Amino acid sequence: MKRLKERAARQNPATLGDRMRATLQGAPKPMKDQRRKAFEALVHADVMALAGTSQMAPLSAVDTMRAAVQDGVLGQGVLEEDRQLLLDVLERLSIDHLYGRLKLKRTAETLPAFTDAQVQAPPTRMGAGKFNTVFAVKLNHPDGSVFNGVFKPLRTKAQGFVSAKSGIPQDDPQTAMRNLSTLAYAKKLGFDVIVDTRVALLDIGAGPVKPALGLIMEKARGLPAAKMKSDILDRPQVCAELTKLQLLDHLAGQGDRHLNNYFIHIHGDGRARVTGIDNDQCFGHKLIDPAGIQRIKGDPSRKGYRGTGLPPVVDVDMARAIDALTQEDIPSMLGDKLDEAEIGAAIQRLQGVKSHIAQLRNQRRVIGPQAWSQTWVQALLTPENSYVGRQRERALKK
Repeated sequence: MKRLKERAARQNPATLGDRMRATLQGAPKPMKDQRRKAFEALVHADVMALAGTSQMAPLSAVDTMRAAVQDGVLGQGVLEEDRQLLLDVLERLSIDHLYGRLKLKRTAETLPAFTDAQVQAPPTRMGAGKFNTVFAVKLNHPDGSVFNGVFKPLRTKAQGFVSAKSGIPQDDPQTAMRNLSTLAYAKKLGFDVIVDTRVALLDIGAGPVKPALGLIMEKARGLPAAKMKSDILDRPQVCAELTKLQLLDHLAGQGDRHLNNYFIHIHGDGRARVTGIDNDQCFGHKLIDPAGIQRIKGDPSRKGYRGTGLPPVVDVDMARAIDALTQEDIPSMLGDKLDEAEIGAAIQRLQGVKSHIAQLRNQRRVIGPQAWSQTWVQALLTPENSYVGRQRERALKK
C-alpha cells in the first residue's frame, strides 16, 4: 500500500514535502507487462505476510484483504485505477475465481475436504497420463490418521473419444461432478467398487496463493487389471466384484474403463477388493443405451469405447440392488450434480439394465452369490460381455 500511495502522490505532487518531491520523478507509469507482474508479486507477498501474522490460510487472507479494500478500510489515498487493479488481482486469487473458472457449483460435496493445512509433505508428481497429470500426496485426517491420496487438478476442457461421443460438453466437462456422481451411485447400490473421491485445494508448485482445485482420491490398493494374473480371475469374489463394477459402468455410461482404470487387491485373508479410478468420462447425455459403452472391433463409431456388452449373469444381491432403484431415485441422487439431459439419459440406462436383468431372470442366469465358481457360470463370461472374460483373455495371452 505504501507504493500505491507513492504512485498517487506522483499524480498530485503538490501534496508532497520538498524532500519526497525530490525523490519522485514524473507521473506514475501504467501497470502493464513486467510492471504488473511485479505488482502481483508484491500483492502475493502481502497476502502471505497477513496469513503468517494472523495465522490464517492464504486464501482466507485474500478474502480478508478483498473485503478491506471493498469497504474502504484498505486502499485509502491511492489512485482509483490502482485500487481496481488491486481488487482484480485479489479476485483472481480468490476461491470464488477458482470455482468460477471451472464452472463448478459450490455445494457441501464440492467444498475442499483437504487444503495445504492438512498436507504432511508437498505433493509429488506421479506422472502424466493421456489427459491428466496426477500427484501423490500424504494428508492428515482430522482424527489424526494419515490419508495417502492421489491428487488430480481439474481441467476446463474435456478430452478423449468417449467424452466427445457420449455428449460431455467439451468446454465444460464438469469432471468433479461426474466423479462424485459415480461414487454416489455406487454407494446407493451398495457396490464398494469406486475409489473414495473428494475435492481438495492444494499447492502443486505455483505457490500457496495459487493452489489448484482438484479431486483427491484414496490411493487404490493392489495392481491395475492390466497386470493381473489369470488365476486371480478364477476367484468367485473377484468375478462378483468385477461384475458389480461392470454393472455400475453400464448405469453411469462409463465408456473409459480400460485395464489401467481399475485395481484388484487380495487381502491377507483372501478377500478381494476391486476399485475403479478416474471416473471422468461418464454420464454423457447422448449415451442412453447401457450397452453403448461396448467397444466393437471394426465399428469406427465404437472404436474409442473401453467397455463390454452387458453381463451374461448376475447374482441375486446385484439384481435386488438394481431392482430397488426407481426412476425417481436418479434425480434425487444426482440432481445437484448433473443437468436435466444427463439425468434423463441416466434414467434410460437404468431402465435398460433393469430390462436386461429381467431377461437374465427368465434365462435362469440370476444366480446365488456362492455360484460364481461353477463351471457353467465361468463359461458364460467372455471378452465381449464381461470385464472378467476380457481381462482373463489378456492375462492368458501374456
